[in-house]
Amino acid sequence: MRVIRRPRRDVSRAVRPAFSDPRFALLVAGQTVNSIGGWASAIVLWGFAAYRFNASPGAVSVTIICWAGPPALLSPLLGVSIDRIGPKAATVTGYLGAAGAALGLAAAGSLTELAIAAGAYGCARALAGPAAGALPPRIVAADDLLAANALLGAASSAGQVAGPLAASAALALSGFPAAFIVDAVSYLIGAAVVALLPLRPAPAPGAARPGWRRELSEGLRLVARRRAARLVIAVSAAVTFTSASYLVVEPLYARHVLHRAPSQFALFEAAAGTGAILAGLAVSRIRSRLTGGTVLMAAATGYGLAACLFTGTTSVPAAYAGAFVWGAAGSVFGAVAVTTLQLVAPWPAHGRVMSISATVQSWTETIAVPVGGLALAALGVRLGALALAGIALAAGLTGLAIVTATRPDHSWTQAGEEGSSSE
Repeated sequence: MRVIRRPRRDVSRAVRPAFSDPRFALLVAGQTVNSIGGWASAIVLWGFAAYRFNASPGAVSVTIICWAGPPALLSPLLGVSIDRIGPKAATVTGYLGAAGAALGLAAAGSLTELAIAAGAYGCARALAGPAAGALPPRIVAADDLLAANALLGAASSAGQVAGPLAASAALALSGFPAAFIVDAVSYLIGAAVVALLPLRPAPAPGAARPGWRRELSEGLRLVARRRAARLVIAVSAAVTFTSASYLVVEPLYARHVLHRAPSQFALFEAAAGTGAILAGLAVSRIRSRLTGGTVLMAAATGYGLAACLFTGTTSVPAAYAGAFVWGAAGSVFGAVAVTTLQLVAPWPAHGRVMSISATVQSWTETIAVPVGGLALAALGVRLGALALAGIALAAGLTGLAIVTATRPDHSWTQAGEEGSSSE
């Protein structure tokens, strides 16, 4: 593994990842509101298509594709734009675009209009997601990246817990459009918060920028050259595969194994979200001990083991404990993974690297749901769930073996912010 030296930088304007810094506290608050609105909107969208427009299953599927497809297709292309205009401007632009698309969803008068608005929403997410991932290195010092990512991840997990409740409340009070309006307002709040953030000084510009295609290919080569980036993205895809496939597992597991109502899986999601929030808060406090490839791969392994505990039991209390640990392990893995990508890539390429990672994860989510259904049909609910959990477990163990054979482990997080390196 390459060891990349960290140049000294002026951090006088850096935001501190603590609630005592009002700038970061506002960012966390904005991220929390944004996540809750996003979850509420996603939950309501499928019901809106089915109930308001009497859509068939095929038509609902088309709406889902319009919503989920753009990040899988456009993220690598938009990564170049993120690096050109900067993550702050790109994040604000993406949030404003998502707010407009959410209002379009609320105003849709036909299924076609709903699909168009869903596609616009997906395009905005394809820009905003990677841009937000590239933003922390520009607002906090390098040593504070893990703490910042952990707290922002905890804020995102809040949507997993409160989003369904917000959707239910909006539906009960004002009907389907209200959830989309809440989502639009949440994006506007997020854009306002990000727009106020001070940026750390960017690296001095070098030679004139190459063409758009060359910039894209340079981002792909950067990921291909750096073993840490390749391995993080690959193991993240395995964790994402298990997570997405469990959207199919959870309601069937609740019904056929635990003999509870399928709605029970919503409570399991709340338990997992609570574990993720608490783990994010803990990581932000003990960050100095949670860096390196070993911790990252151990978290992925723990995620797979927790998924086995979650769905490998017939005891409801044990399932709740498994869901809680499952969420906690996912939070630790996510924080360390994104921090690693931020550290091994130079600042001018963060948008492209985050976009490549987002594309891989989007495709993985798309594939995981039907594959998960096939696995459950072929193996049964319990055995199929364990097999799907084994994807993350096997990836974590494989990554752990690779990292253990690579010394020094700290080379995973010692990266120059301009990407200067010695081979």
